[in-house]
Amino acid sequence: MKPITLLLLLAASSANAITLLNAYVEGNVARTGGSEVVSYTTQDNTLLATVANAGTSAFGVQVMTLSSSATLSERAYIDYSATFGATANLSSISSVAADPSNRGFGVATLVPTANTSTAGKIAFFDLTSGFSGGSRTLVTLDVGFHPDSVTFSADGSKLIVVNEGEFNASVANPSSTGNAPGSISVIDLASITSTAQIAALTSGNVSTFDFSATNLDTGVSLAGIRNASVAALGTAGAFISNVPNFTTLAGSDADFFKGMEPEFAAVLGNKVHVTLQENNAIATFDLTTNKWTAVNNLGTITQTIDASDQDGPGGTTSISINDTVKGLPMPDTMKAFTNSGTNYLITVNEGDARGDDRDISRFGDTSGNDSMNTILSTSLAADASRANSVMGRLNVSRLNGDTNNDGKIDEAVMIGTRSMTIWNADTGAKVWDSGQSTSTNFETLLASLDSTRFNMNNGNPALFDQRSDDKGPEPEALTIGQFGSSLLAFVGMERQNGLMVYDITNPNNPTFVSYLNSQANGLISPESMVYIPAGQSPTGSAILITGYEGTGTAGSGIGVYAVPEPSRALLAFAGLVGLFFRRRR
Repeated sequence: MKPITLLLLLAASSANAITLLNAYVEGNVARTGGSEVVSYTTQDNTLLATVANAGTSAFGVQVMTLSSSATLSERAYIDYSATFGATANLSSISSVAADPSNRGFGVATLVPTANTSTAGKIAFFDLTSGFSGGSRTLVTLDVGFHPDSVTFSADGSKLIVVNEGEFNASVANPSSTGNAPGSISVIDLASITSTAQIAALTSGNVSTFDFSATNLDTGVSLAGIRNASVAALGTAGAFISNVPNFTTLAGSDADFFKGMEPEFAAVLGNKVHVTLQENNAIATFDLTTNKWTAVNNLGTITQTIDASDQDGPGGTTSISINDTVKGLPMPDTMKAFTNSGTNYLITVNEGDARGDDRDISRFGDTSGNDSMNTILSTSLAADASRANSVMGRLNVSRLNGDTNNDGKIDEAVMIGTRSMTIWNADTGAKVWDSGQSTSTNFETLLASLDSTRFNMNNGNPALFDQRSDDKGPEPEALTIGQFGSSLLAFVGMERQNGLMVYDITNPNNPTFVSYLNSQANGLISPESMVYIPAGQSPTGSAILITGYEGTGTAGSGIGVYAVPEPSRALLAFAGLVGLFFRRRR
């Protein structure tokens, strides 16, 4: 990157940077093991946060009040540790959401330890400040297997629970039938006008739809969709030596649909768009027909990255963003928006492998159970790029990269693209990706703005560059929000730890706005975000709230940030940067 370009970016970032107002770490308002997922409602200025730790009252929801000075105070804690009997029977409280229609309730998703044989649950609870007496929990209902996230439609009339059906490698003698299908559960709340009516909900109000043929619309198929199922990988022994043909498997494996793993939902009108992270796809569900109307394979996106944690002198660490490689987006969080009559989806492309990592290996591995030698084409196996100093350390998919259908990998394909992508929600077409320009590329910007933490691990700068061989900065958290005439996208980097802000007002040409890292404030691994516009904020100014999941036994907490308006000066900077790069081509 040329010095003039770096100066422009630094000037733009410092002039328009988000700023940390308050940090709440474990023991300081935030509970131990808390805050991985946060949600906000203007009802009593309520912030909700999940809590999961190894102590007493291990799993629950923390109910907090956000004050006019942007401070947080706890007003209630709802304990769900005994939901499945003993605390040991509850694996996680995976998500929480506040009703957007201010009817006085929130919801939380609960995952049992026996996640492949016992249905997950959705718990409805009273979040109002005026609550008194009894239990805040209003009703608890069964949903699909391994509920991972929960989303309200904008008007609050529908509640969508995304059930990942996550593959569980610990199941004895795992098989396709030994693991549970991914799905969504839809709960109709259109007739609910008050908290008091929630208690009357029953299992009859819950409809669950997996990806079996009966739930697919005419012409919709799972053929060709990446599926790290048992049928594709086997159950034990040596790693596979031939790339599976997912078109053939979709027709021959009666349990192929169980390998679909939904992650996150975004609702636009009567359409629910769902990321299938491990499957590298986005599916669309029609709430009027109760059918999956599309399952779009996201293919690959070429990126320029730092692919090694051993690319410095003598195999040491360094910042070397010089490796061009295709990646599977495999998005986690997704948001939806409409611009000039066109519907869009925006995703952060974290990437993810199966729980036992049988679908990935290091590109340069030449020995051991997961050697790549037997699955690579002859020419690729001998390629110099397999050196540790180049791309040999990079984790790549064993299920992708076969370009001629001979069962061998002809091109290395990494999991995740270390980027953010905007898609046309109706056609599935890619509109823009942050990696397509140096001025918006995550790793290039982070190397300039926060080099001492570049691709660090576990929130520890001493572990600089150690995630370059895996998923880099690992974009995971995402939210969007309107600020005056600008639509902003906020991105949290789980490994690099920082927060990035982009102006996506023009979906075809987003621009970088600012960056901030709160690692020094004890906030580690951003997992979720909530944007509160000035008109809904108790402070009267726009606020960004970020939930940090932490690492090991520390680092979880909540960051409250002030959001400045992207200035016209910034747009001028962005235009100069864009012009500079166009002239350099």
